[in-house]
Amino acid sequence: MGQKERMDCANNAWEAAPWDASDEVADSQLKGFKQRSGWPIFWTSVRDSSAELFGLDKQWFISRDVEYYAEYGGEQLVLMQLAWHGFPDPPEWRLASRKAGKSDSPWSEWGYFATLPQAWIIP
Repeated sequence: MGQKERMDCANNAWEAAPWDASDEVADSQLKGFKQRSGWPIFWTSVRDSSAELFGLDKQWFISRDVEYYAEYGGEQLVLMQLAWHGFPDPPEWRLASRKAGKSDSPWSEWGYFATLPQAWIIP
């Protein structure tokens, strides 16, 4: 699906971050999301965790709508749940990750999506 089709669609099961990303960025994010959606990830609630996660203050996560975190496949992953979602807003969930053990690494975006993958376990 090209950028025009993605941007004109009111019912996206998956959406790039940002929504108007180039085809190259969107294709890369979708490929990364599909890979990670097959991982058997056991997520942990940010709100039930200690004051520091992945070298960052817990408030950093809460202020960015991060509800769950996990470490898998050599990556630190964060799963965000948007309070406002559905057209015209993005789908409910958002995924980002970075290399594990590298607190100065940038976060990579894997887009927004409407349904949690079956392989993932949420508390």
